[in-house]
Amino acid sequence: MKLNDPTTWLEADTVIEMDEHPQLGQVRVRQWIDLHFYRAPGQKVNLILVQRMKPMSNGQAFPPLWLAWVGERTLPLETVWFKYLRRFGVDHWYRFVKQRLHWTLPNLRTPEQSERWSDLMPLMSWQLWLASTARRKYTDYIYGRIT
Repeated sequence: MKLNDPTTWLEADTVIEMDEHPQLGQVRVRQWIDLHFYRAPGQKVNLILVQRMKPMSNGQAFPPLWLAWVGERTLPLETVWFKYLRRFGVDHWYRFVKQRLHWTLPNLRTPEQSERWSDLMPLMSWQLWLASTARRKYTDYIYGRIT
C-alpha cells in the first residue's frame, strides 16, 4: 500500500463522513486496521486518513493527513475525529514549550533525565498560565476594573 498512490490502497476497515463541519466543510475519515510494515511483520499498525473534501480557495484539494496508530487498543474512528479537531491547541502548546520554554535545548545524558525534563514541561506551562490569570486579576483589582 503506497500512501501517495490511491490505486494501491486496500478497502478501508472503517469509514465515517461528516457532511458539513462549520469550518472544515465535508470531511472523510478512513481507517485501516492491523497492517504491518514490510520489514516488521510482527508490529501491528493502524493507518488513519483524514481528507477534507471541500477544495481550498484557489481550487486545489487539501493535502491528505495520514496518521499512524501503534498500540494494543484501537480507538473508535469518532474519537480520532474529535482528537483531530483539538490538534491545533496541542500543536501550539508544543511550539510554545520548544521555543519559549526550551524543551529541546538541554543536552541531557540519560533517558531518565529526558523523561524528567519532559514531565516538567506541562507543569511549567500550567504555572505560567495560572500566574498570568492571577496577575490579570490583581491588575484589574488595582486599577479598579472589578466592581
